[in-house]
Amino acid sequence: MFSNCKRRSGHLDDLMKMCYNYRVKIFKLFNFINILRAMKNMPALRGLMRQECQVMGKNSFLDHILNGIKYMLPCVVAGGILMGAGYMLDDISINPSNYGYNTPIASFFSTTGHAAFEFMLPMLAAFIGCSISGTSAIAAGLAGGYLSSQGNSGFLGALAAGFIAGHTVGILERLLKKLPSTLNDVKTLLLYPLLSVTVMGAFSFALLEPVMGAANGVMGEWLKAMSGTSKILLGIVLGAMTATDMGGPINKTAYLFACVSMSNGQYDAIAAVLAAGIVPPYATALASTIFKGKFTKKQRQNGFANYIIGLAGITEAAIPFLADDPVRVVVSCMIGSGLAGGLSMAFGCSVMAPFGGFFILPLNSNILGFVVSMGSGILTSSLIFGFLKKKAVLEK
Repeated sequence: MFSNCKRRSGHLDDLMKMCYNYRVKIFKLFNFINILRAMKNMPALRGLMRQECQVMGKNSFLDHILNGIKYMLPCVVAGGILMGAGYMLDDISINPSNYGYNTPIASFFSTTGHAAFEFMLPMLAAFIGCSISGTSAIAAGLAGGYLSSQGNSGFLGALAAGFIAGHTVGILERLLKKLPSTLNDVKTLLLYPLLSVTVMGAFSFALLEPVMGAANGVMGEWLKAMSGTSKILLGIVLGAMTATDMGGPINKTAYLFACVSMSNGQYDAIAAVLAAGIVPPYATALASTIFKGKFTKKQRQNGFANYIIGLAGITEAAIPFLADDPVRVVVSCMIGSGLAGGLSMAFGCSVMAPFGGFFILPLNSNILGFVVSMGSGILTSSLIFGFLKKKAVLEK
């Protein structure tokens, strides 16, 4: 009995093996057919893959910059506001050439703010590099950003330094990956920082300072030479960019340009961007108040919250309205923000603090002009948005 069972079990095993072999052959046949089909469409597939890689490259490039800006902003905001407070609390009549440091309280705020502000470019470069190759690139990024801040390449040099730091460490990781795993700590603590900082220094002196320094100088002279209509036009463009994507890449590009202008001693572009940035949250808030019947209860609640959030000039507060009605929100806010930026330039507004909304109003060189610029933009955007918006669907 047991021998018969064993014999049957052996036949069953042979049968299963035979079925398995045939299944493998059938699978290989279908796989071969699929390969032939794929080869037929290979040029199209290669084109799609190339396009996708290009898109991914563009997105990652921008993501690295935004990562650097994200870590740079705390230094810029804290340092800028403290420096502005130092100027506001000082007495220029004591010594005009030492303005901001004449009185003890002014000197305290100015010195502390300057210390934080000095980290702006090193932090930008360090965290662009960190976004590309991790923490191993921070040392080279800090060195490159510091060299840019002390030389003539400035903001543009720090941007380039961040990418150089990140890709240098990436190349070193590939070159040294065959070293024994016992040397991992040596690579992380010694080889990566030492070699990458050395390479960064060579790039800074040989390339960034001559090239980026010249570009930065040309840009600074161009900004200084701008006057009248050209400055107003620049303010309109920067203002409209600020409201295009509510804190997205286009908004950050306008802010980045204003920061570059600040590094060249031009403070009117940042005033235009800040005036424009306040428009979207207050325009959506005011529209939801004036045209109540066109907004749902939830939208009116978001609008009320924007009255508070907008005090700090946080453009992203308008995103809930943007998500519900993108075309009307973007069109109305771009018009109002462009108007605010242009009027700010026309009134000669300038501010040394790079962020802060209404809280930095006392630091502005033309407080009344700044308020009029913001008010005009907010009123214009809210009216356009309110008239364009369709009546809200009745809530159950």
